[in-house]
Amino acid sequence: MKTDKTVNILHYLAGLPKSIYVNFRLLPFKDAIKLPIIVSRKTKLSCLSGKVILHKNRTGIVRIGFGNVRLVDFAYERTILHIEGTITFQGKCKIGKASKIEVGKRGMLEIGENFLISAKSKLICHKKITIGQNCIFAWDSLIMDTDYHEIYNHDSHIINEDKAITIGNKVWIGTRSTVLKGAMIPENTIIAANSLLTKAYHTTDTILAGSPAKVIKDNITWK
Repeated sequence: MKTDKTVNILHYLAGLPKSIYVNFRLLPFKDAIKLPIIVSRKTKLSCLSGKVILHKNRTGIVRIGFGNVRLVDFAYERTILHIEGTITFQGKCKIGKASKIEVGKRGMLEIGENFLISAKSKLICHKKITIGQNCIFAWDSLIMDTDYHEIYNHDSHIINEDKAITIGNKVWIGTRSTVLKGAMIPENTIIAANSLLTKAYHTTDTILAGSPAKVIKDNITWK
């Protein structure tokens, strides 16, 4: 345990130069001085023209690019931050190593208290993604509210506009699951591995599974 803590501290120190830059680039001075955002040295800072809003501010309350997933090699995998829009952190947040975060110019990403997303996952926000409290997203998850490329009909009207995603409190998303634009996940929901969600679900306390996902169990809870 002491060895693990020492390694973590060394990783935090190694990322200190980038952490300082990220904080003072995205936050006002009075918030940035506390270094609430700690990023790994293996983080590519693709774009930091947007901003971050913090509802709580203490050193290291947001940690990006760390974690202990044994199947992800820290030496060869990079985290990527591309922030042109706005990210709001309600509280404690951990974003795993080799994850990718993209917030477009008009994007609004809102992350609730006590959020954890594991390694090699992707959050892509061009409109609005809202994530509730106490949520866990397993490794290799994809949450995306855009198709990236526009599709037009014969009248030159866009037919695939971006749509917001809403994820309620206490949602556990299993590995390699995909949540696409327009999806709504109610609170206390478990998403099974390799599931695909493209629409709104309204029943709480369920397990959703499949492609497309459907309810396979109800009246459940999880810790």
